[in-house]
Amino acid sequence: MKTKYTILTAVAITLLFSFNSWAQTTIAQWNFNGTSNATVSGGETSPNASIGTGTALLVGGATGVTPFPAGNSTAGTLETAAVNTNFAWQTIGYAPSGTDNKLRGVQFNVSTVGQTGIIFKFEQRLSNSSNNTYAVQYTTDRTAGTPIWVDKQIFTFTPAATGTGDTWYNGRIVDASAITALDNNPNVAFRIVSAFDPVVGDYVASKSTTVYSAGTGGTVRYDMVTITSNTTLAVSQFETNKNAFTVYPNPSNKEVVHFNQVQDIKVFDVLGKLVLNAKNASSIDTKSFANGIYIIKTATGITKKLVVK
Repeated sequence: MKTKYTILTAVAITLLFSFNSWAQTTIAQWNFNGTSNATVSGGETSPNASIGTGTALLVGGATGVTPFPAGNSTAGTLETAAVNTNFAWQTIGYAPSGTDNKLRGVQFNVSTVGQTGIIFKFEQRLSNSSNNTYAVQYTTDRTAGTPIWVDKQIFTFTPAATGTGDTWYNGRIVDASAITALDNNPNVAFRIVSAFDPVVGDYVASKSTTVYSAGTGGTVRYDMVTITSNTTLAVSQFETNKNAFTVYPNPSNKEVVHFNQVQDIKVFDVLGKLVLNAKNASSIDTKSFANGIYIIKTATGITKKLVVK
């Protein structure tokens, strides 16, 4: 009996540690709830995180609306609050047609120190006259004078006469877990910005029988904005990783690739041919690179694989 108990205990401990290694950790979450629609913490300009630590703000001229409207209660939402406390962040003030592509929307700032494998989730409600397309972008240094925003994912759909406008879109998930520059980083930010429809090349109303509201862009609500990590590092791990040399975006679509540190670097192709030699570089332009795999080597001996598509 003692032997069986010992085995079961060992199995339980193993499962516990396994669970800790893969369970997602919530770094920050915004549910925009409150005791009334006029008392949401932080107000309409910068609602406070309901879980964890982070800041939310409006960008590019978008404005918040008060009192806060009803939150998401549709099937599939992560929201669990009662109706009388369930609210959403409503925004207006989006760009006139043909202007400010990927500039107006909302931004969420967090520190990922001690965390790796970052995932960004949100639920979004689009009015009939709001835009049908939104880009989710990230930056690895929001404190820079001019932060570098990288497109991670575009959410769009073809408007129909019915069934698309005034609709909540749940499960909008942006898996950024492969972007190591977002790991263990105090200055991470994500933003959701209104973007031109990828086919039309301009803003398109979310309902085909409605005209896009130039100058207001309709109304866009957000609920259950959540930033999670796949792994919480031990102290020894993030002390080791915090100064790691990172390259982003990677893969590169023949664009400027940035480094988190200024380095003397050499870039080699898979055959070992020297492609580029740069001193004190904080970025390289891969526009002229052929599609393929490259190795970036720093003067200090660090190597990173770079994929160019």
